[in-house]
Amino acid sequence: MHKNRLQSFAERTYKKTPIYKVESEGQSHQPKFTCTVEVGDQQFSSTGSFSRKKEAEQDAARVAYEILTTVSESDVKEAFELIDQDAVFCKSILIEFAVKTKTTLPSYSVVCVCLKKPLTLFAAIVVFDGNAYHGESAPNKKDAEQNAARVVIKSILAKHDTCMVRIVRSKKQLITAVRSSGNTPATFTPIQFTRPVSYAAYGRPDDTTPVLPNESSSLAVQRGINVVPAVGTSVNPSSANVSRSKKRKGRVEGAGGNDTWVAKGH
Repeated sequence: MHKNRLQSFAERTYKKTPIYKVESEGQSHQPKFTCTVEVGDQQFSSTGSFSRKKEAEQDAARVAYEILTTVSESDVKEAFELIDQDAVFCKSILIEFAVKTKTTLPSYSVVCVCLKKPLTLFAAIVVFDGNAYHGESAPNKKDAEQNAARVVIKSILAKHDTCMVRIVRSKKQLITAVRSSGNTPATFTPIQFTRPVSYAAYGRPDDTTPVLPNESSSLAVQRGINVVPAVGTSVNPSSANVSRSKKRKGRVEGAGGNDTWVAKGH
């Protein structure tokens, strides 16, 4: 009885039959048997030892069936809520389910839905396990395929499929992280470039107002003035160097004794 139910479930869900392994223990004239059954890459053991092999196998099948087919309403509800939050992982979830259940991978076809120019939407159809599913339209092909995959996932979750529920719940942290990051839009401050105004110091025309020496750059920005370094009082930037050179020369010539030698040297 338990073996028949488990076999039907395994063939429907994992596309393969359970594998039983029986071990004996105790004396040879009065052995005791325990059993382990493998279903969908998971192993389940009998709860005790039995005098007959068939009894051990039936008990292992019972344990496996009860665990694999038991899914709470809260788990299913949580899986639905996660899928409704975002469809970004729906295609990968569906592929993982197909691999674990030995089902043919889904195939997608996308059509363009033109409502009003320049608005263009895409709708996808996915074929999975012999059935075709239509997803909601989206502004790009990738999102349209994700929406179609979400329809398939919801139809499987509606059957309380344990494998699908576990796959969706395993993606809880990823889905929540993506959803949280999507609620925090990034803000950018545009960079404003200014024109140099140093030409005005050399007598060339310029219509840009320089920042005054006693005016902060932040205040100038608030007033709408192009922020550039203000030019000093000197018309020629090298005039200060020339003035210092003349003063130095005067000090050298006024030192006495070496005036003639300095003049010849220059």
